[in-house]
Amino acid sequence: MPLRILTYAGIWWIITGGEGGWLWGVPAVLVAALFNPFPTTERWRWRLRGVLVFVPVFVWLSLRSAADVAWRAVHPSRPLNPALVDFIWHLEGGHARVFLANLINLMPGTLCVRITENGMTVHILGDPARTMDGLERLEAVVGDLFHPMGGKDD
Repeated sequence: MPLRILTYAGIWWIITGGEGGWLWGVPAVLVAALFNPFPTTERWRWRLRGVLVFVPVFVWLSLRSAADVAWRAVHPSRPLNPALVDFIWHLEGGHARVFLANLINLMPGTLCVRITENGMTVHILGDPARTMDGLERLEAVVGDLFHPMGGKDD
């Protein structure tokens, strides 16, 4: 519990830019720590090799997606093509799946709109085939990033 309180306090500090707001922050941190919406028995850690591969892939996909969305915004000849696509999980474990869904939300032009046991529905602005290829690549990278505790280490 103390680690959870410190973690949430750190998140509050980052969100407020270190400028306080602790009158609201202390109750928010305590409520978040006491009523943790993320209870789990699943134990995992990140693989160092996975992190080293993940960072450049995420940066590249983010820049490419941002450039594509910006290009579409200023060039009417490449209009936005919104669609919903269903993506089937290949990842094991809830943490890796939630991480992937949140990661998709950070990338320009994509938004995870529904998560199910078997997969997720993603709102996209571009070509569905190209987006699915990117999602599959990103899922593989996220799969290499997560490592269950107690398993064989790299």
